[in-house]
Formats: sequence, C-alpha cells, structure tokens
Amino acid sequence: MTLTTPVPRDQDTVFPGENWFFYWKTSASLWKTKLQEFPGTKIIIPLNWSFHSETGDQFDFGEHRPETNLKKLVEIAQEVGKMVVFFLPVTPAPFLPNGGLPHLLARSIALNGEHMAYGVIDADDHLVKIYSFFDPRVFEAFDKFVKKLGQYFSQATINADVWGIRSGYFKEGQYRSFIEDSSKTFEQAFHRFLQTKKSADETLSPIEERALSFEFNKTIQNLYETNARESIKNNFEGTLDVAFLGAGTDNFLKRLSGTISTVDYSGELYEALAKDIIPSSVLLPHRLKKGVLTRELNDLVANSYLPARLASSAYDHDDINMFQPLSFFKVYERVDGVSSLFQNWNDLHLWPYLKGSFGWSYKVISNDTLKLHENKTPYQEHIHLFHGHDVDRTIFNYILKTFMNGGRVILNRSGLSDEFAKRFETFFLENNLNVEKVHFQTQIQNIALGEGRLVLIEGEGFKEMDKNDYLNFWKTLVETFSLVHVPIQNVDGIDFYWRTRPSSANELKFEEVRRLSLYNPTSYRKKIKMSLTKNFVVYKVIDEINVIVQTYPNEIEIELSPEGSVIVDFGVFS
Repeated sequence: MTLTTPVPRDQDTVFPGENWFFYWKTSASLWKTKLQEFPGTKIIIPLNWSFHSETGDQFDFGEHRPETNLKKLVEIAQEVGKMVVFFLPVTPAPFLPNGGLPHLLARSIALNGEHMAYGVIDADDHLVKIYSFFDPRVFEAFDKFVKKLGQYFSQATINADVWGIRSGYFKEGQYRSFIEDSSKTFEQAFHRFLQTKKSADETLSPIEERALSFEFNKTIQNLYETNARESIKNNFEGTLDVAFLGAGTDNFLKRLSGTISTVDYSGELYEALAKDIIPSSVLLPHRLKKGVLTRELNDLVANSYLPARLASSAYDHDDINMFQPLSFFKVYERVDGVSSLFQNWNDLHLWPYLKGSFGWSYKVISNDTLKLHENKTPYQEHIHLFHGHDVDRTIFNYILKTFMNGGRVILNRSGLSDEFAKRFETFFLENNLNVEKVHFQTQIQNIALGEGRLVLIEGEGFKEMDKNDYLNFWKTLVETFSLVHVPIQNVDGIDFYWRTRPSSANELKFEEVRRLSLYNPTSYRKKIKMSLTKNFVVYKVIDEINVIVQTYPNEIEIELSPEGSVIVDFGVFS
C-alpha cells in the first residue's frame, strides 16, 4: 500500500518541488500540457516581480508577453482541474534572479550578519545575488508593483488566494530572513531611524542598539507586508515564513565543494517543521533530491504540512491528510534580537535531550507565532517551557491561563523581573496554592492545581554540570509528567517524525492514531526496536521501501536498508 504522490520528470525545472510551478520558465503554449502532467491538484505559483517589470515602472500582465498573463494561467489551471495559490515574496527571494528585483533596481548588494554578501545557488546551479530591500527606490517600486497587481487581480476577476512569503534560511538552527542586511544602504537608513529614537547627545549601549536594529528590520518588513495586504485586498490571505533548504552559507560552501549530503537538507526540513515554518526544496536540483529526501518532502511537506497551513483558504478540508505533527513540548523563544544573548535552552542542553528522547516531537514558538498555539488540541497534551527573561504581560497571562486550564508549564526563572516574580507569588498566595520546594541540581518549585502543574526552576543555579548531567536533569524532570510515548532504540542516523490524528468512527477502540515515519538516509543498514506499552498497538504498516518489519506482542523491530523507509501507524488507547 502506498500514499506517496508521484513527482514530475526529474529535469522539469518548472516543477522545482512541493507543488510549486515556475510559470516563467516555460512557454505559455505549454502551460496546459505541463499542468496536465502534474499529478497533484493544488499548484503554488510564486509571483516573479522582475518577470512582469524590467524597470520597476512599466508592468506587463499579458499585454506584450503571453507568459505574464496570470489570468490565463489561472483559467488553464482550473480547466485541467488544478487549484491555484499565489505566493508573493515580500522579502528578497533566493529562487529568483537578483532576489526578485527588476534589474534596474538591483543596485545595492545586501550583506548578512557577518558583513558578507549572501551566496545562494539555485536549482540550475546559478549564483543568485541578494540586493538590499532598504533602498528607498526598491520600496517605492514594490509599492507600485503590488498596487498594479491588486488592480490587475480585481479587473481580471482572478479568484485565487495570495499569500505573502518571507524568505529565509537556517544558520546554526536559527531561522534568518533574507531581508536582514548590514550593507551601507541599510546602515544609512538605520542611522536615520536612530535619530528619531534618541536625543543628539544620547549614547546607546550595544544591547539597546541591537534591539533597535531588530525593531528597524521588523518595521521595514512590516511596511512591505502592509503595502501588499492593502493593495491586493480580498485576495490576500496573510503572510508565511518559508525556509529554503540549502540556502545558508554553510550549505553554499558544501555545495560548491561537492560535499553536501541529504542529511544536511533533512535536518533543516525538520527544524522548519518544529518552528512552524514552511520548508521548500526549490533551490535543490533534482539530482540531490532522490530517494529518501524526496519521500520526506512528499510525506511530511507537500502532502501534509503545507496543505494544513493553507487549509483556511484554497485547500479543501476534505483533501487534507488529517495527521498533524505530534508535539509533547512547546518551547518558547522570544525573537527580538536581544533575548538570545541571555540564558537560552541550548545553554541548558534542552535540545539534545528532546531530540534524543522525542525526536522532533516539539514546537518552538515565538512572540510572532504564540497565537497559533493558543488552542488546545483535545488529544495532545503539551509541556510549555518559558524563560523568565521572556516573561512580559502577554506571556505571564498565557502561563497562568494554561496552568489554570489544566496545562503543564516549566518556567526557567533566569532573568525573571522583580515585577513578575512578585505577581507569581501573589497569585500563589491569593489562590492558597501549596508551593513544594525540592533541590535537584538546582532549586525547583512545584505547584499543582487540579490537573495543572507549574514548575519553576532556577536556571542560574546549575553548578559545574556537563552535558550528561543536564540530560539526566531533564529526563528526571520530564518523567514526572508521565507522557504517553514509545521511545525508539538505536535511532542514531535515522530520520523519524511522529504525527497524530483523532480516531475515526470505525476506530472507536482507539483514542488516537499515531503515525511514525522512518527514513534511513545513511549508506548503512539500520535496525531499531520499540518496546510497546499497554497503551499502544501496531495498527498498520504502509509505504515499505527497502525495509523489513517484524511485529511481536510487545515489541516491533524494523530493519532499514540504505535509502529505506516505512510508515507505521499505532493505535493508542487508555
């Protein structure tokens, strides 16, 4: 049995991955043939600003070149039974020449945080240069483009959703946007911004200047997004972050030297899913996406995560794979350019513990994505983790609301302000809550209210601990929450991902169904074992490729050959 969606011909660059369609890379006369050949029913069409305007002043939407006729493209797609979703870059786009800018506007090279020019190689092995979006001429031209685009959509009565996309990449596990810049163009604009924020004789500390730099970046990014939203109006659905696999400097150098491997890309794929960022492989040539990586992209992104993120608009709910990412933890990290300077989860070795014990069954949330996680999923229980230095009024209220509704929270008190420390104490006193204090590697306070638990740890209290000490600390603490989970033995080198869905009408003996996807990207044979508790039963095994699966009453053993993969569904009951 197979659920894998077939992919187009390897060399067909108009379909670079995950249902994206590059309309400018083929003749309009071939659109119908290409779209008919495509096996999926939903097409993502990124808009190419420079393809519709060479100068930034004049625009072509079919008047001169048929390949710029978006209305015709949508009509052809609908004729062959495809649904269209447009992606509009609101930051530099690494899959487009000049980052998407018309060539007359490509004047100031953008520099990354290390003051180096961005180096991106696209799927055709071309070097893509990224230019600054802080050039006022670029912003003015973008404003003209989106206004013209909005008018065109309205006059042509194009009934298709448009999502703004912020393009980025991963650097040392952190998502970075391509709009970030340290060029002279940025510095000049930032200097003008600073003059409005401080008096002439005021001197800013490095932390204050860093915070203002982040604020300025965010302000400019919001201006591009706002202009797009106001110009495109009813067609505009919102803005999404997209992480382009292989777009970081490290992978750029590896690809140049020929030392890149699929493991480099799959790690970024899972990192993106954990952060609720859409992964995209459109920069990778098809020769690098064979085998396991293609299956991972199809199973976890094209046929699962991507349609779920777009489900509120163009994607029919009936078509959506009901499996959602399984997450036991929601780990909060404020993104403000400053918070990362203080004690972070990496300092406390939380990430190695979570990845080693739970794979990627966690979500990393920020001040930008907190609202996505406010609703509690009935069949998923989470442990929420926060840093004290990130606690503001919003986070404080979120913690108390979660706790009082039966949720579970771990708060690292490191950096907690006196104001909020007193508020927590007042809350405990007013509600007559018992604060249980214990010492295990550091001072810990445990507070219970019904099913809710709030655990306060003194992050600054850890003394001379190595990585194993931290791993043991987290293991001991998390075990007190009694999570319902099946650990995997001998998992080194294996990519795996858990998803979950509620049971259907004919599965009433289960409370939920969990899906485990396993992939072996290595050149070695791998054998894993899973000891099943009384809560789990093997429900079905599907998509078996180069694998041997053996099930026993209380155990399952899986042997994966190189490039092997398999999907195992488990029924879960109380």
